[in-house]
Amino acid sequence: MTASTPIDVPELPDTELSQVKPIRGRFEKEGVFNVLRNFYSEEQIKGMQEKGVDSRMVFGINSYYMALVKGEGLSDANGNILLPAMPPSPALQHLVVPIVAEAIDKSGEKDPSNQIRYSPDELKGKLLHKYDEIVLGYTALACSAHCRYCYRLDLFNGSTGKGLVKPEELRDYVLGYNRDLAARGGVDENGEKRWPVSEILLSGGDPMVLSNKQLYKYLAASAEAGVDVVRIGTKEMAFRPMRFDGALAETLRIFHARYPNTHINIVMHFTHPDEFLERDEKNQYKQENGHYVWLASVKQAMAHLGSLAFVSFDNQTPVILHVNDDAQALHLLHRELRRGGVSFKYIFQCREIEGHKAFAVPVEEAWRLHNQAQKGLSDGARSRFALSTEWGKLEVVSVTDGTGDLSMNGLPEEAAAPMQSVFGEGLIIMKMHRSPFAAHTQGDIVIARRNPKALWITDYEDRIIYDGRKQGAAKYEALIQTLKAMESGTEQEAKAA
Repeated sequence: MTASTPIDVPELPDTELSQVKPIRGRFEKEGVFNVLRNFYSEEQIKGMQEKGVDSRMVFGINSYYMALVKGEGLSDANGNILLPAMPPSPALQHLVVPIVAEAIDKSGEKDPSNQIRYSPDELKGKLLHKYDEIVLGYTALACSAHCRYCYRLDLFNGSTGKGLVKPEELRDYVLGYNRDLAARGGVDENGEKRWPVSEILLSGGDPMVLSNKQLYKYLAASAEAGVDVVRIGTKEMAFRPMRFDGALAETLRIFHARYPNTHINIVMHFTHPDEFLERDEKNQYKQENGHYVWLASVKQAMAHLGSLAFVSFDNQTPVILHVNDDAQALHLLHRELRRGGVSFKYIFQCREIEGHKAFAVPVEEAWRLHNQAQKGLSDGARSRFALSTEWGKLEVVSVTDGTGDLSMNGLPEEAAAPMQSVFGEGLIIMKMHRSPFAAHTQGDIVIARRNPKALWITDYEDRIIYDGRKQGAAKYEALIQTLKAMESGTEQEAKAA
């Protein structure tokens, strides 16, 4: 096999999905305008467009998810019920229906977490290689519906020039990287230990909007690259579970027959229990024999793939304002997915995308919700709460309360004052759960004084007292400045430092 060798594709079954073709585009598009009239007046829609809401993110939805949002039943072309009639879901409406607040404050990053920094020059904007052991490839520039909080916003509005990687390009990059690393004895140009790529993440957009043939090409390319696992990041199990049909299952069997040593990991994006649990006319989740009832469409989709021993399932989602900022909903999300054979990876803080202030719950509040939701869950059902930052995944491990008046606890004033300055407001402690490249900072921590209004790590930068993102003595710079200010005189100076 050479760099020019195309991916060989056998005959594959097709998946019929015409009935869930999405409506997508700017607000003036007739189909989009008509859908939005389910939620807004014509004047409100035009007002949002004048504010630039649809230039920030075009609208997108399909008939299946629209029925979930509106609570309307849905049948396929043959009269088979895909969704029963249920009450409307305010949570899911907030997930996909645009709001004017998106454009009122567009502060945020065009390229969240500076991803382009981790895109190699030869395939700039087509793939990411942030962590040694995994490469992410952009395989699709569309989804069958659009999450308004999507941190791949720049893919949809074209603001950063990111584009698709060809299957062969993805394969050849990984082969070349691993070959060069092995030739150097597993170290980089500076003699540091580095790790070969052992996993490929197919992302986008959503890889599951691709045909079975095109999806197969990316799977085969990953297997030919020699990785252990190919991961598929998708929200289609929520947006249109009919995509996961018998034809897809057969496609995966054919792939496995050719490449038996490559495991497939499907990482789903269920954000709220309304996306997979059936509700009654009183808007209560239905139960049978003491267990919650899954929507038949999702249950069938899981059944099609659940029999494949070489496929595993995970889930991850951010906490989003008015969508899942509720501990009980998060708890049920974890518990039921676990019962359905889906493990939970992360609960994320909403990224600092442009317009994020319309969707983000403050970090400390999101941590509290997550911590509350984990109570009563077994180890296998739990997740980590993390910020996926430029410096890696920062897991929030604790948020401490303020100390109160330490002088009342018998401490001498000369000791109480600096203690009060550093610890008095309470602390947020974050662990470097995953660290880029050679993982120098992995396992280190970041400690900052609390900021209840903080929406991202940027809102803590002036409060950090120990910074594990830095090297050597630089980690202690902020704390040293705080203590120097205390020595120089006043508590006000210490707080300013």
